[in-house]
Amino acid sequence: MRLKSLALAAIPAAFLGVMASAPSASAWSTGNCQTGTFCVWPEYWYGDTDMTPSLVTEGEWSGRALGHIFYNRTSQDVTMTYVIAGHEEQGPETACVSGNSGSYFTMPMYVTDVAWREDDGSPCW
Repeated sequence: MRLKSLALAAIPAAFLGVMASAPSASAWSTGNCQTGTFCVWPEYWYGDTDMTPSLVTEGEWSGRALGHIFYNRTSQDVTMTYVIAGHEEQGPETACVSGNSGSYFTMPMYVTDVAWREDDGSPCW
């Protein structure tokens, strides 16, 4: 019984170790995304990069840009619309991206629309 208790106690510790090694959204570098632009990169990376973004826009935009990472270097919140890349695309989904922040998708997406956010009181990440 004591071994079972020790084994169960090890599971949360292992989980915390994995979470501690995962990057946080606030740790993302702006890469080569210039101030005043919203950028999307087609591949996953962590830290600074000179990888060419699949999307760079200074204003509202619509189209189709492959993305793993995105960063909003504007002072405004943005509503980003995206679909999951693959055989059967799922979506569209929307996300609010705060000014001067960025994050990543856990699987490839196509960003299809970027628009200035109209504040409806919902949180923005």
